[in-house]
Amino acid sequence: MNSSIERFAETARRFCTWAEGEPQAAATEANIALRLLSELHERALQLPEGAVPGDPQTPSHEAWTVVFRRFGSLPFNYYVQQTDPFVFEDAGHEVGDLADDLADIWADLKGGLSLFDAGLKDAAASHWWQYFWIHWGMHATSGLYPLRYWIAENRDDLYEPRTGLPASPE
Repeated sequence: MNSSIERFAETARRFCTWAEGEPQAAATEANIALRLLSELHERALQLPEGAVPGDPQTPSHEAWTVVFRRFGSLPFNYYVQQTDPFVFEDAGHEVGDLADDLADIWADLKGGLSLFDAGLKDAAASHWWQYFWIHWGMHATSGLYPLRYWIAENRDDLYEPRTGLPASPE
């Protein structure tokens, strides 16, 4: 068994458990989202490449809606993103929706977990890897910057109030 598949499955399971759980305070939710998205991204890059057939059980639209609504506990939902990062003149922008991003990621990860839990670990890895590149990976990277930005802007422990310099360790 490829240990990168096991590690990814463990992170995917933690993400899905969090997504299906009770919301916590908004700032806590933002921190959890940032950490899990970062970890998922890192571990997806370590998955083996290739196409292995498998038929994942995809969550219903009703289940997706429950998870989407659960992410209303985040400190923000909408953010602006660049549509094409390589267009510099009058670049187009669109509105991203963090709840939609996280719910879509959950659905793709959950489908892969259905294969993994059925013992089809290579098919699960293939599903996660392919969808990382064509779907959930874009949602993850789109959500990372606004989460990181919001957390940095709302921390009171990064700068000393009068100097604007990083707080000195005591």
